[in-house]
Amino acid sequence: MPLARIHVLEGRYDEPGLGKLSQAVQDALIAVLKIPPDDFFQIIHELPRRRFRHTPSFLGLKYSDDFIVLELAFIAGRPKETRLALLRELNARITAATGISPDDLMIQLVEGPGENFSFGQGLAQRAFISQTA
Repeated sequence: MPLARIHVLEGRYDEPGLGKLSQAVQDALIAVLKIPPDDFFQIIHELPRRRFRHTPSFLGLKYSDDFIVLELAFIAGRPKETRLALLRELNARITAATGISPDDLMIQLVEGPGENFSFGQGLAQRAFISQTA
């Protein structure tokens, strides 16, 4: 049940570009986390420059107007190796799909227990599953 929040600079990506970005995220989640194809939850935020502020460089990385911040929230329980593989796969697929520099993708993985997620009706459908999509 990963929930992807994708943040980009307003006007930088057209609809086809956002579609490729969205599909690259979903394909990486399917490949690494083995989620079913219909497990698809994404929010794309296009922010004006005054609301999308970041340093031009950090830790030896250089950021351009192509910069993307990707936040992924999902149920905790996957091994460290799986999470590291997901970071690599996301970067590879997104940079290939969009043509951006590998530096221009910042990813934050956020995990929480199953009882913290509801898919509707106020029920925690995954409350008793320790590791799931």
